[in-house]
Amino acid sequence: MARETVPIAFEDIPLEEARHMGRGPRMDPELYQTLKAKIQSLAEHATRMTLPPGANQTTMKNRILRVASDVTVPVTVRRVAGGLLFWRSTDEDIQQAREIAERLQGVQRRRRGARPGRRRRA
Repeated sequence: MARETVPIAFEDIPLEEARHMGRGPRMDPELYQTLKAKIQSLAEHATRMTLPPGANQTTMKNRILRVASDVTVPVTVRRVAGGLLFWRSTDEDIQQAREIAERLQGVQRRRRGARPGRRRRA
């Protein structure tokens, strides 16, 4: 049997461009730019984003948080009927999130150690 060789090509790409290429398939560049501009413009108001039917709230929330992380703006996102509500996080929002995270981590630690020596069933 003859073996076909697949031509492999390499190309050098600047790092900044490569970083943006990684998110390409997951997020539309136009959506990314729109979210980036909206998040950067947040000041003393919140923004409500209505989602079209079939759009997943969790996915869109994660996208908002990803863009906010990229532009280093702390954002609080809440689910509302038909969409999402987000605003620039205040110190109070950040403190509340930390407290909730600590409580949840404590519960998870207690559950893991509740019955030592017992195996989990597959």
